[in-house]
Amino acid sequence: MYEFIWHWTKGNKKIYTRRTDVAEKAMREGFLVMGIKEKPHIFKS
Repeated sequence: MYEFIWHWTKGNKKIYTRRTDVAEKAMREGFLVMGIKEKPHIFKS
């Protein structure tokens, strides 16, 4: 199972999120948002 993770740079910080609505808000604010498809490292039981 893979998850899509969004990331962008804000100042000297790199922000990561799985939430699409947060990434869309960053895009509207003018940030260049990139997406990565990765296996999650968190195990859910």
